Amino acid sequence: MKKILIFIVPIIFLFYSCNEELITVVDEYNSPYEIKAIASNNAIYIDFWSGIIASDFAGFNIYAGTSETFTQPDNAIQNANNTYPTIISSNHTRTNFVIQVPTTSMTFNNGTLYYVSVTAYGTNNLVDKKYIETPISTVCPVIPRPEGTGSGTTLTANNSIIVGTMDTTGGKVTASSGWGVQYFGYQTNFNSIVNITNNTDASFDSEAVYSVNGLYVFKQTGGNSLAKIWITSDNAYRWAYQPDASLWWGI
Repeated sequence: MKKILIFIVPIIFLFYSCNEELITVVDEYNSPYEIKAIASNNAIYIDFWSGIIASDFAGFNIYAGTSETFTQPDNAIQNANNTYPTIISSNHTRTNFVIQVPTTSMTFNNGTLYYVSVTAYGTNNLVDKKYIETPISTVCPVIPRPEGTGSGTTLTANNSIIVGTMDTTGGKVTASSGWGVQYFGYQTNFNSIVNITNNTDASFDSEAVYSVNGLYVFKQTGGNSLAKIWITSDNAYRWAYQPDASLWWGI
């Protein structure tokens, strides 16, 4: 008779007991995007898009200075209560913001190169720092410049520099000697064009089509001066003038 040996292998179940931990969920913020700086007369505006749904979102921190390096949040401009964020906001929908950079911590002078940026900011006691801020993603250079209004068909920038003429009958805008012109079409906003990417002399013409609400940028031939003209009627216009755009081709 054959003997059958049956080996019984015990199966051992090991149970590990784990302590439950409290998991803190913190909403992430989307950084502001399509950021650009807008020059004005001894002033700077910052233009950007944002849409943050987090409930602890408190607003935006704005950074400005003569250096393009910032420490967060210490270098942000404080609000009227000497706290952050710079601009208090509870808007959670996708929105285009155009905000004048506050002058509470510094003044802005025409002809000086500055750098600006913006972040989203909120307070949250569940994180170690007690606040949430998006990293600085874009730093924009900008140079404030004079601007004003003029009348007549002679286009004058900075009250004394004749950059061209408009011929309402002939339907054209002609650049003055020593200047060239680019036409940017019908516009409803004087600052719809800020940065001039095609800034070589060859990119500018001697004349352009005339249009009410037409926006024109003139460049000094062989130089770095820019003038922006927005024709508002047959005998009126708005102007801006950048005497030296070599550090920032904007107007």
